[in-house]
Amino acid sequence: MLEFLTVAALVALLVVGLLVTITWLVLRRLLRSRLVVTGTQLVADGMLTLTACRLRPTPNRAAALQALRISRGHRLLRQRVTAAQRAGVHLGDVPTVLSRLEVEGRRIRAGLGHLVGSPTAGHDLLAQADRHLGSLASLHEAVGTAMLVPAADESLARDAEEAALGLRLHTAAYAELIRMGPARTGVGGHLPRRAEAS
Repeated sequence: MLEFLTVAALVALLVVGLLVTITWLVLRRLLRSRLVVTGTQLVADGMLTLTACRLRPTPNRAAALQALRISRGHRLLRQRVTAAQRAGVHLGDVPTVLSRLEVEGRRIRAGLGHLVGSPTAGHDLLAQADRHLGSLASLHEAVGTAMLVPAADESLARDAEEAALGLRLHTAAYAELIRMGPARTGVGGHLPRRAEAS
């Protein structure tokens, strides 16, 4: 009987441990999912929008507007980068820089959120927000410019190779003709009429 109770307790402990581990992994994956991150960001943006739209005077209302601009800038840049990646556009280090920019943007937005309603001036944080918005705008423009460049298709690459080969052959023939010297080309370096015709 004691052995049965020991085995039952071990099995129950194993099942509880397994359930806790599975629940923890599922919650961790859910909290890191794009949907939850986007939902959390939308709720934070909604709260900032409500704060910025209040009728009563609110100190540092501009901080809420800056935080909303940063959020919008990140969303638009992420959409543009995703569209460019789907189109096969070469973006270089932009995806890596974008993830670092998003981390910095979240930090600045959190600081701006704390600044709203506070009597603190926060000029340094607002200047950081302006610089961050400038970085987002220049990166957005660079990705847009990269998307305007047409992707090289196979026919264009083949035409370019043929044109380069034709130019190499023409240059080699011309160099060989020049090497032959005036004795071969006739008097005064001119070609005989038959060579000119050909």
